[in-house]
Amino acid sequence: MVPRPFLALATGALVSVLVAVVSALASAVVDGGATGARPSPPAPSAPPDPPAREPMGAARPEPAPVLDADFADPEVIRAGGAYYGYATNGGGRNVPVATAPAPTGPWTRTGGDALPALPGWADPGRTWAPDVSARPDGSYLLYFTAARKGTDDQCIGAAVAATPAGPFTPGSDPLVCRDGKDVIDPAAFVDTDGTRYVLYKREGGGRKSPGGLFLHRTTPDGTRAAGTPTQILAKGDDEPSLIEAPALVRQGGRYVLFYAAGVFYSPQYQTRYATSASITGPYTKAPRPLLSTEGYGERVTGPGGADIVHDGTDSHLVFHGITRFRGGEHVERAMYVAPVGWAGGTPVVRGSPVRYEAENGRVYGARVLRDVPGTSGNAVVGYLDNAQCLIDLDVFAPVAGAYEVRVRYANRTGGNAPAEHTLTVNGGAPVAVHYAPDPSAKWRDVTVQVVLPAGWNVLRLAYGAGFAEVDHVDVA
Repeated sequence: MVPRPFLALATGALVSVLVAVVSALASAVVDGGATGARPSPPAPSAPPDPPAREPMGAARPEPAPVLDADFADPEVIRAGGAYYGYATNGGGRNVPVATAPAPTGPWTRTGGDALPALPGWADPGRTWAPDVSARPDGSYLLYFTAARKGTDDQCIGAAVAATPAGPFTPGSDPLVCRDGKDVIDPAAFVDTDGTRYVLYKREGGGRKSPGGLFLHRTTPDGTRAAGTPTQILAKGDDEPSLIEAPALVRQGGRYVLFYAAGVFYSPQYQTRYATSASITGPYTKAPRPLLSTEGYGERVTGPGGADIVHDGTDSHLVFHGITRFRGGEHVERAMYVAPVGWAGGTPVVRGSPVRYEAENGRVYGARVLRDVPGTSGNAVVGYLDNAQCLIDLDVFAPVAGAYEVRVRYANRTGGNAPAEHTLTVNGGAPVAVHYAPDPSAKWRDVTVQVVLPAGWNVLRLAYGAGFAEVDHVDVA
């Protein structure tokens, strides 16, 4: 253990009695060398309570489908004070429809088909991933994926209707089609200048090529493509299989592109996002999935097909999760809805973990250790070994409520001795975070339940006992 630098300052004056005043200042070490000023806490009016031994709040709510029946690739819009949901073909309908008074439900299938008649170029039974948007004249535009007759190609069609429930009347020709290459998963986007686009996934050089996501300008009514498509995103090496299912929103002056990675019938299917200052890119991908089976602790399987819906005040993410595997590519997928908050223009989804690296927090009295194997950011906070040591992390809650805080730690006290930190939220009552004895000092997780107000909060991990290093904190 490295001893702490200590500075003593003494001043004295001899009048008739020698008075000595000694002041001790404990240094705060940030990032292994820089000195930072630790905030001075207010003097307590009474002795502080000991750390609580129970969680700060009730358990976070479990994610549950809002439509438990098969309702894959969900699309939701707000129209006339109600919400309309659309899904991939099922139950003998090309585009099943559901309605609700709010994004979170209760949702009811109407039994109707938004697209009862397919265009002449399309084969029945393979109508996927619908997208519905309002047009300035009060009509509605439906994009859909369908198989082209006599080929193995999948193409995008456009249809219009006077009401959001349909029936939508398709155009006679595909909106976008490429010989020998699938074009799927359309999504409409209207920019701030009124320019209308369609986004889609297009295969690459062959059927098994991962391809990429494209942006294509359309005519003002959205029924015909115009100009040349631009590829705005390609599959990354850290992403499974392929990318698909784009959905674009503009938030905080930037473009946020949601997309899925992997194959839809796999538990590894996940939702990711990328951001850009320009609609055509370049887009910078977030380092971790926004939604994943692992992130949800297997409470939701294969979350994907995501889209954003606004209720006039708040945002919600609509997506599907696998509820039943029927063999091969055959799965049943239910619709989920989760509140979304925007932390500096990036999405935070209720119930899905956001990672906060300890070394990126405000570190007082401790030290950032870098090049540490087996850690998520290749760095940790160590030397948390006395009462002056703490980490402050700014964390974002999309809505007020119970959250799960998962601390990744290594107990390096040695032998069979435990370690402990105290956790506070916004300066509130502390709760003890216990780190079990571990002679091997391996990286492990411990979970604490807390209650967070909506918006930004400060989580403080402070020294309690023993010696534990912190890698990161996940908040879900």
